[in-house]
Amino acid sequence: MKVENKTTLSLQLDDLLSKQSWEVEYGSLNLPIKLMQPLEDWKVEVRWLNGKHPFHGRCQPSQRLITIAINKNITYPFTQKFAVGTKQIFHPFHGYEYVMETVTFNSPNELIRFIFLHEFSHLLDYLRGLNMHRKQTRANRFALKHFKR
Repeated sequence: MKVENKTTLSLQLDDLLSKQSWEVEYGSLNLPIKLMQPLEDWKVEVRWLNGKHPFHGRCQPSQRLITIAINKNITYPFTQKFAVGTKQIFHPFHGYEYVMETVTFNSPNELIRFIFLHEFSHLLDYLRGLNMHRKQTRANRFALKHFKR
C-alpha cells in the first residue's frame, strides 16, 4: 500500500502497512489470516477534514483506496466512544442498545492509526468476499484489538 499524505503530519503507519498476518473474527472465533494477494495497487490517502466532525474514514474497494481525514482543530488528548457490540434490553421496552468503549488518543498519529485499522478491517472483509456493510462494531473491535498492541 502506498500512503499519500496531504497533511503536515509525519505519519507512522509503516509497521501496519508491512504486516502480512492478522487476526480476525469469524463468528465467535479469532482466526489468524495471512494476506495472500499483494496490496501494492492500494492507496491510503490521509488528509485534513474541514467542518465540525473530528474524523472520517472510508474503504473504497472499487478505487483501491482507504481515505482517512482528521480535523486539524482537535485538541489532544482526544476521547471518543466507539460501539463494539450490542446487548438486548428488556425495560422499558424490548430492543437492543450498543455497548460502547471509550478510547483516548494522545496524538493525531494515534487517531490516524485507529481509523486505518477500522477501515483495513473492511478491506479484509472485502478480500474474504464478505459483505462490507453494517459491520461497524466488528471493525471497531478489530481496530481496538490491534491498536492496543
